[in-house]
Amino acid sequence: MSHRLLSVALIATILIAAGSPSTAAKSHQGKTVGGARQRRSPEIPIAGRIAYIGEGGNLYVCDAACRKPLCVTCTSKAEQARGGAIVPAALASDPPAPVQPISYDLPTFSPDATQIAYASAQRRGGSLNFAINVYNFTRRVPITVFQSSEHPIYFYWLPGGQRIFFLAENGDSLDLILAEVREGRPVRALLKGLPIFFDWNQALNDLAFHYAPPEDSGPEQAGLIQITARDQHVVKVFSSGAASFRSPVWSPDRSHLAYVLNDHRGQFDLMVADADGNEAKPMVGLAPGTTAFEWAADSRHIAFSTLKREGRMSYDGINLLDLETGNISTLVSAPVIAYFFSPDGKWLAYIGTGENANTWNVIAAGGGRPRKLCDFIASSSESTVYRVFDQYALSHRIWSPDSRAIVFAGAVLQQDQAPPENISPSVWAVPIDGQAPRTIADGSVGFWSPR
Repeated sequence: MSHRLLSVALIATILIAAGSPSTAAKSHQGKTVGGARQRRSPEIPIAGRIAYIGEGGNLYVCDAACRKPLCVTCTSKAEQARGGAIVPAALASDPPAPVQPISYDLPTFSPDATQIAYASAQRRGGSLNFAINVYNFTRRVPITVFQSSEHPIYFYWLPGGQRIFFLAENGDSLDLILAEVREGRPVRALLKGLPIFFDWNQALNDLAFHYAPPEDSGPEQAGLIQITARDQHVVKVFSSGAASFRSPVWSPDRSHLAYVLNDHRGQFDLMVADADGNEAKPMVGLAPGTTAFEWAADSRHIAFSTLKREGRMSYDGINLLDLETGNISTLVSAPVIAYFFSPDGKWLAYIGTGENANTWNVIAAGGGRPRKLCDFIASSSESTVYRVFDQYALSHRIWSPDSRAIVFAGAVLQQDQAPPENISPSVWAVPIDGQAPRTIADGSVGFWSPR
């Protein structure tokens, strides 16, 4: 497979992308885009909190109104800036080396929303040093759980908030690593390859994986790794050889596992197996091309799409599989770039394509007439998320916990407006009931808390 999850190579955007965040952020004012003033919608009681990378490249967390955002990283940056000791001028020799700024990325809420993980990077000498940090909203103290020259590019919390998976770039490959959310603890390397996609089943202590090992060390494969407190070992390989999908995914109730199987006779099938990978059944014969899929909240339906022409950005619509009947219906026939089920399972938000920009839309999960929410362009960071949306859907939320709004970073455009040049992206909350999108803050990426 040619896909690379969240690597620097994927920063080439799949949408018309906005630029970097402005340092002149105003947390909840209307945004002027292309000369058109965006009206701020009346305040609505939307549940949950939004984490975003905003002013100064810092990590902020706030509610949907965002009147008093909490800056998670501002204090730590200020403390590092005061690191030099005060000495008499006569005793000073060489001037102290300037403190390099720290950049932050990948805000990822824990499942219970009591913690947030984020990456940091700082140049020291001629090299970049990376860290994985976790902030506890109760203790209000960040800890560092990993430091390395390897660049972390994706986080996935385990239930309970005591461990976290992450992917890190290591040369021309990726490492899948498991870390405890405690300072000074050793980490466990589980897989090495490119690409790597995965999902976790807490009840079984099993990791579903799909990866291509380093060159000449074995075929691309998908299967299950059982992880205990002492070791880990592969318990099942259910696919060997090239398979045109990304992540195997358990249903929300963790009773079934879905993946794509290459039968090596020119046929690809969307398979659904029991949680342990047994009793696998081909549910859909797929057209050639990469297939993305996502489970509905009821664990009885799967939305799937196939990228029939590799190299293009959009999938050929969205189909819905009913597992009980085996029936397949078309939810969306137009090209789509990414899609996400709402937490209550009633809605599917999807990104459509347009002449000048993309569109956010919602459609009832059971089908019906779609509703366009807005025309928009995405930030570079958001575009990378959409490229591998099926993996991100397992760990990051664009939906508010009450399924009333979505969040994204970029710019909202007036209908038929051509994208202006040099836009500073903002984080937007977009209600799905027809109210106008509202600006949360200037920022390059944003996600909603699960609670």
